[in-house]
Amino acid sequence: MKNTMNVEEIAFYLNRKREYYEKILELTRAQDEAITTNNIEGLNLIITEKVNCIKEIKDLDKLNSKIQEEIASNEGYLISDKPLNLLLKQLKSIITEVMDYDRESIRLLNSSIDNTKAKIDNQNKKRRMPLSMINHGIRPASFIDVLH
Repeated sequence: MKNTMNVEEIAFYLNRKREYYEKILELTRAQDEAITTNNIEGLNLIITEKVNCIKEIKDLDKLNSKIQEEIASNEGYLISDKPLNLLLKQLKSIITEVMDYDRESIRLLNSSIDNTKAKIDNQNKKRRMPLSMINHGIRPASFIDVLH
């Protein structure tokens, strides 16, 4: 490697990052379940935990800016180093999986929003119908109790 950065330091950094992303992946899977079951409280807790993990990753990146520079400047070496290359591939795979789950979560949320809008529209139509009939001079049906 060009710089004096230690391979063990890079491996430690990548392992820590992988651990955070594995936690995010676990939370993202739980997030899909919370959305599917309409567990709003659970979803809020999951999102809060994900935000905390993202903050931890950003802090880790800030503390290891030199390692990041080393990784960027020695990408060829990292690819040829089997253990480091394996860590990079695992990290990429986990991030890709998180992104796929997040896309599915967004789709589920959009579907839920659309269903809620449709229900609200139907309720509004039901409320407006009798009012509309009166405005057009149509009396709503009334039943007279003829039996005493």
